[in-house]
Amino acid sequence: MQSSKCRMVAGFLAFALAQTAFAAGWSSYGNARFGYSIDIPPGFSSVAEADNSDGGISTSADGKATLRIWGSYINQDSFADEVASRIEQDKSDGWTIAYERRTAKAASWSATKGNRVFYQRAVVGCDSAAAYFDLEYDRSAIKTYDKVVGRLVKSLSGCGR
Repeated sequence: MQSSKCRMVAGFLAFALAQTAFAAGWSSYGNARFGYSIDIPPGFSSVAEADNSDGGISTSADGKATLRIWGSYINQDSFADEVASRIEQDKSDGWTIAYERRTAKAASWSATKGNRVFYQRAVVGCDSAAAYFDLEYDRSAIKTYDKVVGRLVKSLSGCGR
């Protein structure tokens, strides 16, 4: 009985340490031009800001994953139309859409092409704009990046939300 309690406590401590380690090392990126923010995963570079200040790119330490972050004005009639247009463009670029979910204020979709996977998220921003991220990585790293994607989705906020 005592041994079972020790294993249970040890298991809990291992889980708690893993959660703490996962939370540690994240940084934040905020974009003044479009008013959005997002967390940057541990081991990724600082965001290299684009010349037009709409966002930038961060890469994993091993160079096998790329996080692109940007804001843009909605060019279609609505946010929903903008998302539909972007998904169609991804299909035209040869990506096979594997998942998609859309609401009035946010959309997510993922796709595969060859040995690559990407996950994209869009949220309604301020002043007829939207904030986006996409994370592209090797298919072999899906389990590693599933937790990262979850955190990125939760952290992307448009218009200072």
